[in-house]
Amino acid sequence: MLFLEKVRHAMNNLLKRLLVVLVAALSLGLAAGPALAANAHIVKGPDVVVSGNSLVITASIAGSGNVPSANFSLTGDVTVFAQCYNKGGKNPAADNKEETNDVDQSGTFPVRNGRTNVSFTVAPLSTLDCPGGQQVVIESVSYNLVLAGEGISVPISG
Repeated sequence: MLFLEKVRHAMNNLLKRLLVVLVAALSLGLAAGPALAANAHIVKGPDVVVSGNSLVITASIAGSGNVPSANFSLTGDVTVFAQCYNKGGKNPAADNKEETNDVDQSGTFPVRNGRTNVSFTVAPLSTLDCPGGQQVVIESVSYNLVLAGEGISVPISG
């Protein structure tokens, strides 16, 4: 039964990735007309930082043209492994959890002189509930994301 669960998990991840590629392709196709004229491009980032129980993705995009705002989306998945630690820095072996979070966020960001800064926060990374006196510690994070909008589509993985 464990084998079938792993196969199902692998198939779900494959379907999610295919969906991300499809959404990114559609986003690029729908936004290509006005964005190509403005020539949007990444000037900084995307930067990805784990902050506590959150993943923060930021980027600076220029070439958006003379518009008041720009729309961007972040899609994909984030896998996290977390454990509970007590005050002495020890972690009971039974208190750990691996989770995969689907990411589907969008936002409208202000544009000034053709440039915008985007920021997305994926939280919480882990829903692990530690017993009293223990705290959640994020051990590892991996992600397959796509930042898209205004004629750009940028894969972000790590």
